[in-house]
Amino acid sequence: MPKFLLLLFYVNLSFAQTQIYFPCVSAKEHERALLPLENGQFLSGSSHAVVRLHDKNGKVLLRQELAANFKEIRDIAPTQDGYIAMQSHDSSGIVVLNKSLQIDTIIYPLGKRTDLFLDGICAQENLVFLLGDPIDGYFSTFRSTDYGLHWQATPAKVKAVAGQAAYAASGQTCQLVGSQIYFVSGGTKSALHYSPNFGASWQEFPLPFPSCPTCGPYALTVMDSLRIVVVGGDYTQPENSQNTCFYTQDGGKTWQTPKRSPSGYRSCVFHIGDLIYCCGTNGIERSSNNGKTWKKLYAVNTLSMTFNGIYIYASLADGSLLRFKP
Repeated sequence: MPKFLLLLFYVNLSFAQTQIYFPCVSAKEHERALLPLENGQFLSGSSHAVVRLHDKNGKVLLRQELAANFKEIRDIAPTQDGYIAMQSHDSSGIVVLNKSLQIDTIIYPLGKRTDLFLDGICAQENLVFLLGDPIDGYFSTFRSTDYGLHWQATPAKVKAVAGQAAYAASGQTCQLVGSQIYFVSGGTKSALHYSPNFGASWQEFPLPFPSCPTCGPYALTVMDSLRIVVVGGDYTQPENSQNTCFYTQDGGKTWQTPKRSPSGYRSCVFHIGDLIYCCGTNGIERSSNNGKTWKKLYAVNTLSMTFNGIYIYASLADGSLLRFKP
């Protein structure tokens, strides 16, 4: 990738917008964890366990390489005094950072560094939820009420069948809305898991994805208590457009298939008002009708996206960033 900004114009019949590609941060790195900040800046976490603070133009302002035993950062959550960077690895942990990206502490939710693969973290003010793959037939679900400094298992457990798991694809496996927790799981069984009371009890809503080791929902976005959109598919068949998205308008009781689905496997979805964006191996799409139909915007291999109030930033598989306006 050249060491300058490449300015391109993309025009179709419905809109015209400017897209800018920012150079790769590293020839061998890619970034799945993205967190928008209130001042228009945003954070990224990379496959080399590096956290970067970017300005609104994508320029790197701060860079922090985490401890050597951290393999990859898949998700980042805000705290009162900084951020939490979540590692996804066979013995995952979380790193509490201050606003200068300096390491305050390293936390292992099970009390020590042991087998635990973490899939997602989400925060709402002082409340933080942390999700990991199943252990002994139950998903690993943890909660914190003090910005992630101290953790406990959620009071109620979430059962998992053999071969069921969550996917640490793009930091959008779970979502926290007030004290309501949502997360999705796939594999042998796909479901939306919902807690109305910060993990004190759970409800399960089946999702109509096929059953296979790599199938299921990889991300969700909660537009409101009734409208939820999930995306995924099978990453080993990235061009297969079947079973890549489902949406509900009754809080998960029933699910519908879009009339025009995303054109392949999708690892990320989020909404800006009533506009929904998703991305995956073969591109980025947008829906303006609650997920009923999707329109291709860009045909680039995209890992994750975020919105900083001005621009949408997409992290690409080659380590570069794409910036465009909604």
